[in-house]
Amino acid sequence: MQNLFALCLLCVLCASCNDWLDVEPKSQIKEENHFDREGGFNDQMMGVYTQMTTQQMYGLNMGIGFVEVLSHTYDINPNGTWRYANNFDYTQTTSETIIADIWKGCYSCIANLNILLHNLDKADPNMFENDDYNHYRGEALGLRGFLHLELMRLFACAPAMDNNARGVPYVTEYSTDVVGQKSVGETMQMVVKDLQDALTYLARDAKPTEETAQGNNFLEISRTRFNYFACCTALARAYLWMGDTQNALKYANMVIDHHTEAFSAGFNWVDFTNMQSTKRNELDAAFTSEHLFQLYIHDWEDIGNFYFTRNGGTSVLNPSEATAQDIYEMDKGLGNDYRYLKAYEQDGEQRYMAKFWYNEGSTFNNYYPLIRMTEAWYIAAECQKQSNPARAIELLNQVRENRGLSLYPLAETLSADEIQQEIYKEYRKEFVGECGQLFLYYKRLNLSEIKGTSTRGSKSVYVLPIPANDREFGGYSN
Repeated sequence: MQNLFALCLLCVLCASCNDWLDVEPKSQIKEENHFDREGGFNDQMMGVYTQMTTQQMYGLNMGIGFVEVLSHTYDINPNGTWRYANNFDYTQTTSETIIADIWKGCYSCIANLNILLHNLDKADPNMFENDDYNHYRGEALGLRGFLHLELMRLFACAPAMDNNARGVPYVTEYSTDVVGQKSVGETMQMVVKDLQDALTYLARDAKPTEETAQGNNFLEISRTRFNYFACCTALARAYLWMGDTQNALKYANMVIDHHTEAFSAGFNWVDFTNMQSTKRNELDAAFTSEHLFQLYIHDWEDIGNFYFTRNGGTSVLNPSEATAQDIYEMDKGLGNDYRYLKAYEQDGEQRYMAKFWYNEGSTFNNYYPLIRMTEAWYIAAECQKQSNPARAIELLNQVRENRGLSLYPLAETLSADEIQQEIYKEYRKEFVGECGQLFLYYKRLNLSEIKGTSTRGSKSVYVLPIPANDREFGGYSN
């Protein structure tokens, strides 16, 4: 009931372009009543997370669908609904609608986070239990920074492309005013500030005890909420996007170093004994134990078991067997990789990616990763490929060991370029079906070659167009 109320408030408070800035007068009264108790702040956060699970956002378009199709790890039917994305055709009506939904969805969530933060400023801290007042602030600031970073990675040039190009509007207040654009470099500094501020408020997460982590307080290390370790990785991601390897390494190491402690706040390598199960509903094929930030998507059975099985018809999302064998380097004898061996299953005459299948009776259903711990390992390796190649190789071998490839370690003599090539191959293997991570890897480095397509990487490929209404009425451009 509380979640439903949060969603109703979300719909009332957020409309169109600036849709997401319009507020009906009657909502002002609802807002005041909504935040007169601590539970109202929780409802508001849950409303944002719930909107993020919709098919307009990570429930499809920003998750396994449109953005991931851009990575070209799927073999898309040339007559299917994903063909326009597969061809980087952003002007076709279907693509325009999807892109507008992504833009509007992210800014709607940001608007509701700003409403929460505005009301938190007015709230009595004594109304909150424990340190929850600060924790709500950290969660909202961190998620605001994360969502702006997502928008920057999709709708603006990467710094390696043009650091002086226009970034996306960075919205820090709930207002009807049109927010101007700053440069890519300036906007990324705003992303970093929100995430750094969030880290301070989320500090409680960094020092959990076994007793508190097993408690019932929803704010104790929850991977379905934006937490301290998700924030560390998001900062590492942001700094690497900016080309600042020193700070990217710093925050990646905060995750890696914490993981080596005796108690690692509930994120651990997938259990190798789980990978031995012969029952699909017992397998943790998506390695949920390694998720740092994930969404729980209630209707996932209708999504995962449609797009990742023969039910999807011409809309199916799946690497062909030839593509899968190429991704997982079958020609080098690496078929024992859990990511291939356990994440693909026969369905009729073809094999399909079962990584995100809904399996009756499974405890791993419905979880979709937005940040997983291996990203910290990859970032740290990339940042040290020249300064400390031995450590970079060690980090990559740690991932390989936990993917069933302990008998196939990388050579200790790899050059910096060879290390980077191995990192690229890891992105292909690790993030299939996950938020366009490989596409964004290409974009971050401004690479001209995108494997799986003859189209060359360029601004017209890497930068999604800002929706027409916002270009016309907001004066935005990229």
